[in-house]
Amino acid sequence: MTPIRRILVPVDFSAPSDNATEYALWLAKELGAELELMHSYSLPVYALPDGGVMVGPEYAARVSSAAQDSLDASVARYSGQGVTVRAHLTEGIPHEEVARLVEELDAQMVVMGTHGRAGMRHLLLGSVAERVVRTSKVPVLTVRFDKDE
Repeated sequence: MTPIRRILVPVDFSAPSDNATEYALWLAKELGAELELMHSYSLPVYALPDGGVMVGPEYAARVSSAAQDSLDASVARYSGQGVTVRAHLTEGIPHEEVARLVEELDAQMVVMGTHGRAGMRHLLLGSVAERVVRTSKVPVLTVRFDKDE
């Protein structure tokens, strides 16, 4: 069995994501592992009958800057607790970016939160966690968020 030295934690800055990050931090302390926080975003593309329209560079820069600021705040929040914490911001399809970073960073585990959506909300919004679980080459620990806690 491969020792767990690096844990990849996809974050979306939501309460379920924070909950999973706290769990991953505890796990990293117990295992002597490092945390690699990552956030992936996609810029919208609007399809028109004669082609598509992408957002402008100013909008893209604002989205990237806001995401980086939030990611930096997460690193600051979880650093200084005896675990090395690093951040990675990517643009792309989230579950594909998770798989890419697992390989690139040589992560041995993914820990991520779930929103617990069901029914039509799950069907319409999909589940990044579900896709990661189905396609990951490393173990994935999903941490369910209980709003009542």
